[in-house]
Amino acid sequence: MKRIFTWLDRVMRLDEVIATAAVFALFLVAISNIFMRYLFGSPLAWTEEILQLLLVWATFLGASALVRRREHVFISFVTDKLPPRLARWNEQVFSVGIILISALVMLYWGAQLLSFSAFRSTPMLQIPYYWIHVAIPVSAVVMIYHCVVRLIQRHTP
Repeated sequence: MKRIFTWLDRVMRLDEVIATAAVFALFLVAISNIFMRYLFGSPLAWTEEILQLLLVWATFLGASALVRRREHVFISFVTDKLPPRLARWNEQVFSVGIILISALVMLYWGAQLLSFSAFRSTPMLQIPYYWIHVAIPVSAVVMIYHCVVRLIQRHTP
């Protein structure tokens, strides 16, 4: 069983790799469009659609990577004022509970969005919006996985 979790953990770490690659590609596409526009006077017409796709994927997979690394936003104002035992409970509720609820909402509404996205395409490249919006439920599933693993690790000796 531990072997399966080790393999799953490696697969779930792809969120950071893909998000990083998307940010790098976003940079390259944007810079190439700037060069084409200002040096050659002929901007690339397709870059806006690619940038939109890359930005959505980088944002949502980057958010799931932050959840895995526990680097997401956490307001510790209340936690700092509590006794240590209550502070751990408060951190657990906010650090796992709120993220888990948010990820479940993202999964539900992201799946709802996919049914509408299947019938629309980007104007220039004809990329179905499905491939842009599928990042939402994918990142939600990865966030849910990270939260469940965190809960299991907290409660196992």
